[in-house]
Amino acid sequence: MATAQDKAVVNWLNTNAIPIEDAMQSTPLTSFTASAPQKFKNARIFGFGEATHHTKEFFDLKAKFFKYLVEEQGVTLFLMEESYQAEEGINRWISGGEGDINTIKQNFGHGIWRAKEIVELLQWMRDYNTDKPREKQLRFYGIDNQFGKGLNTKLRAYDTKYTIGIPEDLLAVADSCANAPLQAGGLKKKWLNKMLPQLKQIRQLLENESDRLSVADAEEYYDHMRAFSYLEDYASHVAFPYAKFRDRDMYTNVLRILEHEGPQSKAFVWAHNAHIDKEGYADYNMPSLGSRLKEHFADDYYAVGFDFGKGKLYGAVFKDGEIKGWKVYALEVPYEDTAARTFIEASDNVFFIDIQTALKNKDVATFFNKKMNQLGLGGPGFDPASPAFYKIKQGKHFDGLIFVKTVSVATYTFTF
Repeated sequence: MATAQDKAVVNWLNTNAIPIEDAMQSTPLTSFTASAPQKFKNARIFGFGEATHHTKEFFDLKAKFFKYLVEEQGVTLFLMEESYQAEEGINRWISGGEGDINTIKQNFGHGIWRAKEIVELLQWMRDYNTDKPREKQLRFYGIDNQFGKGLNTKLRAYDTKYTIGIPEDLLAVADSCANAPLQAGGLKKKWLNKMLPQLKQIRQLLENESDRLSVADAEEYYDHMRAFSYLEDYASHVAFPYAKFRDRDMYTNVLRILEHEGPQSKAFVWAHNAHIDKEGYADYNMPSLGSRLKEHFADDYYAVGFDFGKGKLYGAVFKDGEIKGWKVYALEVPYEDTAARTFIEASDNVFFIDIQTALKNKDVATFFNKKMNQLGLGGPGFDPASPAFYKIKQGKHFDGLIFVKTVSVATYTFTF
């Protein structure tokens, strides 16, 4: 039964939430354009989350907002919870180079991004970049460190091209790090302690040649040094596959990219709610990518979370601890003790909540500052027998919140 506070929140939403006309990426943000919060307009880095990793409406809405930010606020950088290795093929294609719309998704290391909705966004980026000089084009960057494969062959090719002279035993160390398996529990610390000094020697050799290599091609040198940093990060992540290190490295990667692109650059960060969260991991008292960005950039960072009420959810089917397939589940009503239970009673099907405005109302502020459950579905998706909740005060963890009443599964043309 709805409480008086719930009713007050619903009434406030019906008056103050900004309607989003639909969840299609191809249509404009008419109401939001007219009513965008000033804090949103003033920001430089925009973290857009998602409560689930396989949801069509979240993908389309994030694409819609990215397009808006490109056209209205000068964003040119697209930073994704994805590998460095995805960049080359995607950037070549969206810049008008070779590639195929039917295969461009294969550049993604994470299968969750190989969805029709995301390919459509890449096509829009390619169209936007047409006839624009490099400095005006949209650029794709991967900021995650969960894949090592290929970083070693890139290093070997660079060494050969410029006769840097990295000894074979050190290149073999790079091979070992890049091909090491990422698994629960990680490898022993002893392995990492053996690898790191040798990786440091490779870095030193590259840095010793910085003047010569930068004169030859400064952008190429920057790119290869950044690739090597990802290799170092991946080796550490193999030994310690924990969120606090992963988010720390994603933050470092964002800083590195923004520093290279210059102080006037503006970026869109596409990741899960838990990563873009400006307060940190709610249940673990642990900093996130977003909390570090908020600490560093203050109001230049704006975090947008996502929530939903009901609909179709994708979930992995496990057997003997391994994923054997995927299944679509139906969630008919929001779970109890969730904000979604209240939000779904609002009149609009999709809407944006400016948290700063919400906290000015006493009843609404109490609601948003109350710790409630929120579904947070990562890579494995939804398991109705054990739904993945975490406790969160939405008023503290996000600057803005997008709510979708009914969601569906993103469009995949393959099996994970």
